[in-house]
Amino acid sequence: MNRLVMMIIVLFMVKSSEAQFENTETGARAAGLNGAFTSVSNNSLAVFYNPSGLGQLKFREISVCYSPSLFGVSGLSQAAFSYAEPTEAGTFAVGIKTLGFELYRESVIKLSFGKVFKDRIFLGINADYFNLSIANYNSASALGLDIGAMAYISDFMKWGFAVNNLTGSKIGKTKEKIPQVYRTGLTFQPSENLILILEAEKDVKYPLSVRSGFEYSVLDLADLRAGISTEPVSFSGGIGLNYGLFQLDYSLYNHQELGITHQGTLSLNFGGKASGKYYRQQLKNSFR
Repeated sequence: MNRLVMMIIVLFMVKSSEAQFENTETGARAAGLNGAFTSVSNNSLAVFYNPSGLGQLKFREISVCYSPSLFGVSGLSQAAFSYAEPTEAGTFAVGIKTLGFELYRESVIKLSFGKVFKDRIFLGINADYFNLSIANYNSASALGLDIGAMAYISDFMKWGFAVNNLTGSKIGKTKEKIPQVYRTGLTFQPSENLILILEAEKDVKYPLSVRSGFEYSVLDLADLRAGISTEPVSFSGGIGLNYGLFQLDYSLYNHQELGITHQGTLSLNFGGKASGKYYRQQLKNSFR
């Protein structure tokens, strides 16, 4: 991208508090569901949505995500990494995300813990480190906290709730507030191969957004996904391919004002079952 265009983007981000650490979908599976992932959150990328979901993991898992051109802007990329380690005490995890380019960079590190209680209720917490680096403006950092909860209501329905930046943390000399976001929703499983999701998201700076999505498994080899949301209106779709320990996900996310974002994720589940259908079986079996 032309350096002048990059500088314009940087100046916009510096002047607009609404542009710093905004929620961008992390992980192609969640992005394919249009971010309706709070009540799902059953892989290592739960650290970015609902840390309580980590308690669902039975095996060690690693995920790497990359989006080369966020909202179609060449050079404005996002990358993320997550690692989850289940233990008898609960599941410990770390998530790292970076967004930007050479002149502007947002970085987040999350240290997470999630635990299941009586096979039905899950609780989780994130300790966050935020860093903002802008060329010729130096850098700033802040600490924050996220919390999450999840519960099986029945053998075909699950509820989730999460708060990002519960502490209302601020960053920089101007003390710009990092987005504080509340999410809640339900996941329904009418059949073993299908889940339906309905969620609500409220960023304290923006109107309420309603999100919905579905995921359907085809012959245990592929997972098809789609989603839609309001405020702003956006559409998404994606596919996941499963082979042994590996799952490769791709998503396309269309924002009505900002354009299209492509994202890819590679996950490695050391239990040998990283597919969406396996996680749906967990949803059904965990209640029984």
